[in-house]
Amino acid sequence: MPPKRSTRQQPSSPGPTPSRPKRKIENPDGATTSTSDEFLKDPKSALTNIDISDLINASTWEVLSVESRERLVKILPATAFVSYVPAYDPHHPSQSTSNDAMDVDSIEPSLETFDSSVFTDSHFLAAARTFQDHIYSGWLTDSHKEKVRKYEAGIRDGSLAAPWKDEEWERDNAEDNDSAPAASSSVPRKDPLEVRLHELAKKAVIRVGDIIAYKRVFTAMNLVVEKDVLVYAINSKGTITVLLESGVTQHLPAHLLLPGPAEPDAPTQSMEITTPSMLETGILDLDSRVDRARRPNGNAWKCFTVWRWRGDAPTGFDGNRGGRENHGTLYYLRQSFTSDR
Repeated sequence: MPPKRSTRQQPSSPGPTPSRPKRKIENPDGATTSTSDEFLKDPKSALTNIDISDLINASTWEVLSVESRERLVKILPATAFVSYVPAYDPHHPSQSTSNDAMDVDSIEPSLETFDSSVFTDSHFLAAARTFQDHIYSGWLTDSHKEKVRKYEAGIRDGSLAAPWKDEEWERDNAEDNDSAPAASSSVPRKDPLEVRLHELAKKAVIRVGDIIAYKRVFTAMNLVVEKDVLVYAINSKGTITVLLESGVTQHLPAHLLLPGPAEPDAPTQSMEITTPSMLETGILDLDSRVDRARRPNGNAWKCFTVWRWRGDAPTGFDGNRGGRENHGTLYYLRQSFTSDR
């Protein structure tokens, strides 16, 4: 957040102030600037210390020459003219059968149709004050604009990369080994990537009776695949038996949502898995709407959310998951498991 700027007026001197000639100043970039550059770019500009509505208003608009006003109206939005009529976008569902939707861009700006009340509009004033803040923060200086240009160019050509939010979180929340207790400093923290699904099940991070809800958005296909999976058994051989419905059915039948469900009948399917990726593949194969060639190579741990009863048994039977509550994604539970060790 940029530092707060003051708009308090300086006390005026009782006597007349002699006028000073315009001068050039040195800006933070080290180059000399004209007075216009000082006003519009320099963080110490007088524009940052005034009430912008005292400078830009209907009265000062009338002081401008006709030629200047004609140039300015051409860059104002359509809402600044009395001929503007609010209308839905042509792509809005309500306009699918309408033939009289107004084309906002067809408004011809002119001094005759200009609405001077725009200077007191809250949206206009908010934008003007934001402009003042940008000047005060130095975001309009040539050096800052060059930094932004280099960053954007680097992102486009691949020479720079913005870190993923998960990497940012892990970096900002990394444990300080120097401040850790001596008793735990000798035990190295396990890498979350080394934790397997069966290990989470052995430590009761995943339990029999949990529902693991899958959701992935396939943007290119405009498709969302969702399916609930019941943890039916945790096997000693390192696998987990899960139950799920065939086809595109998302939720499990009601009798499987109770504690200790009986053996499933068709169309419920049983599957033994060892990894979230294996489970995702099985779900998409049963769903059959996404070919294997069109499936992204994403992090499956982030696509599954664990739902669990608050106690050992349901306190209610609401919703499609038998009263279970959201317990977090598999990715989150794995991260928490390794950080708590």
